[in-house]
Amino acid sequence: MAKLKIQLNHPGNQKPFKIGKGYTLFNDKIYREWNCGNHFRKFILNDGQYISDVKDKEQKNAGLYFWGEWEGNSFFEPVNNNNYRRFPNGIHKPFHSRPQNGTQNTDPYIFGDYFKYATCKQTGSLYNLEENSLILFGSTYPSLGKFYIDTVFVVQSFERAIDVCSNSAQNYTNTYKEQTLEQLNTEYLGPKPSTKKRLYHGKTWFENRNYFSYVPCKLNSDKSGFERFYIDLNNPILNLSKNATGKSFLPNCHLSPEEVWKLITNEVLKQGFVLGINFTEPELVNLQSKKLTIQAKASKCAKSC
Repeated sequence: MAKLKIQLNHPGNQKPFKIGKGYTLFNDKIYREWNCGNHFRKFILNDGQYISDVKDKEQKNAGLYFWGEWEGNSFFEPVNNNNYRRFPNGIHKPFHSRPQNGTQNTDPYIFGDYFKYATCKQTGSLYNLEENSLILFGSTYPSLGKFYIDTVFVVQSFERAIDVCSNSAQNYTNTYKEQTLEQLNTEYLGPKPSTKKRLYHGKTWFENRNYFSYVPCKLNSDKSGFERFYIDLNNPILNLSKNATGKSFLPNCHLSPEEVWKLITNEVLKQGFVLGINFTEPELVNLQSKKLTIQAKASKCAKSC
């Protein structure tokens, strides 16, 4: 076991908006289809709870705007924008539907009672993270000199993949099982689950007010001007990796995970974000009842992130 601080890159691009290319128009509404292929970021509007300062003693409820991953279906409202790296091409309102085989998984999964991390780049030391390890999920753009962070994940505990399988994932909601676990082939719910992978549970603000998992969010923002939260790659204290892929254990950063968390959190607040600490799990929508058929091209799906 090791308490580590990790810069973990996952794909930061948005899915280009074009009807018939992953988007469906039905009854004057646009649906982003359940993703089948490489991972994408979404600019999301979802109900949740937040604090606006680390000294807050009570959480507040609101509709929260944030960048994150939700590979399932979502309602989509286009936004005119010419810079899709930094700003949104639209607003996604996630909903859950019964997936077809071959669809992509959502990981990390920030919805529900606590954040969850099950698979993305989970090899080597990431199989053995100690409580209070820190994972900075984001996307590195060397040409822009920025590391865009969408999820700050503090490890609280874990459940081994073989245990998740043996108890049929009874500790998780059906939505999470269908959005993530069932999309990971045999790693968690197949006949031969992974003997190494762990489903990490994020530490919540309700458990520790001084060190917890969160998402940088904004309230009532100008959606067309919503730039992602970022840290400069040239930050002399963090010494972030400039590689656009993979993960880094920040070998040249001499701060503890808790000290890195404080530095990041201060910058989040400085840039005008609030800390999203809990997000309502998207509701189930029966697409067939709406006479909407979404076809997933399973043969072309990519399962890595």
